[in-house]
Amino acid sequence: MLDPQYQEALKLALKKIGTKDRFESEVHAFLADFPSDTSERVIEFLKERRIINDTRTIQNLLERYSGKRSIGIEKLRAELLERGAPEETIEAVLIQHAHGESQRLSDVLSAKFKPSDSRAKAGRFLFSRGFSEDAIESALDRFFGN
Repeated sequence: MLDPQYQEALKLALKKIGTKDRFESEVHAFLADFPSDTSERVIEFLKERRIINDTRTIQNLLERYSGKRSIGIEKLRAELLERGAPEETIEAVLIQHAHGESQRLSDVLSAKFKPSDSRAKAGRFLFSRGFSEDAIESALDRFFGN
């Protein structure tokens, strides 16, 4: 028979995960009231069954922030760190993702603006999305033809 405390912890973890990808650290936080050995067993169970996977969670967030919802690498890194993603996993995934920043900027500009719109307004919008100034300038030059 399974330990009732383990069953309770697993039930809580699965309820909190629901349909949203969660980082291992988030699940640890949900289980903070349980003994550490119980929470570790639950985490291992969830990882073995690929219910939690930090790399997949980061990749799903990258997909969510693509197209006209794109955000800059630094803003994305800050959000991932805030949610508790491991830094080494963030860096590994973002290195692959950084190469497409120019295309993401073009996608956002094309989706939100017309070449007749204000360049300054487009620049402010991109800056609010966390893109770097150099990348914004290059994208604005290509989009507005300056």
